[in-house]
Amino acid sequence: MSRVAMMLRRLYESPFVRFAVVGGVATAVNYAVYVVLVRCFDDLWPALAYFCAFCVSIVCNFLLSSYFTFRVRPSARRAVRFLTAHLINLVNELVLLEIWLWAGVPKLYAPLCVFLVAFPVNFLMVRFALRGRLKS
Repeated sequence: MSRVAMMLRRLYESPFVRFAVVGGVATAVNYAVYVVLVRCFDDLWPALAYFCAFCVSIVCNFLLSSYFTFRVRPSARRAVRFLTAHLINLVNELVLLEIWLWAGVPKLYAPLCVFLVAFPVNFLMVRFALRGRLKS
């Protein structure tokens, strides 16, 4: 096997890289729903639009995180732990959203700033929720 192929295989085997891929999909879903809501309902509070977008993306995120990222079978217990981790992260993200909005970041771009800051914390919380431990 070539060096490039081995490096790509190692990247694919990395839960952090798989988490980034799944996170990218979930973030795209989250952001798309947010933009649609903000554009269709101009007076909608950005935090409410963000919460609605979060709700839409969470189911996809749970299934992809279970099967692809951490390679565990979804269960009710894992779903509760996953949702708890994400609710804690959601509070963190909503606070960050308000901070970015207060700092003058336009409401269409503020969530992108939030995603960058919240990503590493979310990885650790979701890994613990689905695997029950922080180390592989």
